[in-house]
Amino acid sequence: MDSVHPQSPTDPMATQKVPLTSLKQIQQHIRTALAVPQMENSPCVEYQKVPVMAAPMTLGDLGNIFRVPAPASTCEADPNADGRWFVSSVNPGAALLQLKGLRVKPGLRLVPYLLRTPDGGGVGHICAVPEASSTTEFLESALSEDAEWHYPPFPEGSLSHTMLALEGDRSPMSYIVASILCREIQAFGAVGKDRQWGQHQLIETVPAQVNWRWKNTRPKSFASKVKTNPDGTAAVEFFSCRTTSPFAIFHHLDQYAKGTYVATSKDRRSPSSKTKGRRPRKSPAEKGSTWASPKRSLFS
Repeated sequence: MDSVHPQSPTDPMATQKVPLTSLKQIQQHIRTALAVPQMENSPCVEYQKVPVMAAPMTLGDLGNIFRVPAPASTCEADPNADGRWFVSSVNPGAALLQLKGLRVKPGLRLVPYLLRTPDGGGVGHICAVPEASSTTEFLESALSEDAEWHYPPFPEGSLSHTMLALEGDRSPMSYIVASILCREIQAFGAVGKDRQWGQHQLIETVPAQVNWRWKNTRPKSFASKVKTNPDGTAAVEFFSCRTTSPFAIFHHLDQYAKGTYVATSKDRRSPSSKTKGRRPRKSPAEKGSTWASPKRSLFS
């Protein structure tokens, strides 16, 4: 696979529009790298596939024993659907291997945890730790049997924010990658009723299939944009549509201070459709409930 890195205009300080196809290509590459193996996604189902072996009656039966996967261990840290956190085998750093402009800092590792519940729900958590602390034994030492989903494991030495583990060339596209990566990291491992960002579709035009109800003035453009400034700051703007009821369009605005890929993010919902129904729990990318454009445009 070729590197995912659309070409940028020659003027690094100009506001640059990013084609929707490029944005989706970056997102799909990251999602593929962060895909959870089925054995970890539905651990109980996978374990139930291991057959119960009868006592061998012949030498042939005895040989067949060695052609069947061994039963999974019942260690507390093993994949489970009991609402306990466990270490995942996913390598989050692989998401950046073919995305130019952004990389994990030397000496650091991104490590993943998962939690699965009996009702088919589940969440994930990715944190950044020193490479010397990324052994399975060390990561499992942060697990607590009574930990709940909103108290994910943080091994000793973890950085306060996962994106602090990243560095890059400060190019416009590196900030685009950072904005998509941050949301995919926040949504890692979310399944069932806990899957929210995964129900969003990136857009550059308003879907015509829904009768939208605008709270304020409709934006003139839904194109994705990135701007880098002479003082080292940057801003990224893009839009998404939640594809399940209640339908809504979200305006995502990330502002980056000089020297960091940790954004100050505003994810605002508007408009909404006229579809009735109970509103699901909001994901980190769905915080805010009103359309609120900046007092001054960052992209004028």
